[in-house]
Amino acid sequence: MARCCSPVPGDEIIGYITRGKGISVHRRDCPNIAWLRSSPERNIEVEWEFGAEDSYPVELEIEAIDRVALLANIMSAITELRANISAVNARTTRDRMAVVNIVVDISSIDHLNSIMSRVRRVHGVTDVHRAQRTTAQQAQSV
Repeated sequence: MARCCSPVPGDEIIGYITRGKGISVHRRDCPNIAWLRSSPERNIEVEWEFGAEDSYPVELEIEAIDRVALLANIMSAITELRANISAVNARTTRDRMAVVNIVVDISSIDHLNSIMSRVRRVHGVTDVHRAQRTTAQQAQSV
């Protein structure tokens, strides 16, 4: 699974035959797809095999009005849906906003959508979306 876009079951995906690393699987809306299309002979159609009880790491970016216990409430909302949290980075801005990047292990796109919906209901949360990796991070993971 490509780290630049972290595909999960339910995402539309495409495979890319790498040099020496096998096939990397990307979401079809991955920013790297344009670059990958420059070598169409290395693209391959792939599909999800459902039924496996695997988990997939997905990084979410959460924006909220900063307040006491915000991070605890976000983490509680996620763990209530039986999702493991494997990394957290939180910071505040000068205008009293909080930005929380959190890596959650999910089982499917439906599980992810449930988590995002639940986090949106946390008091003060203004936005929740899948994080976009920086250009440098994307280049390292292809």
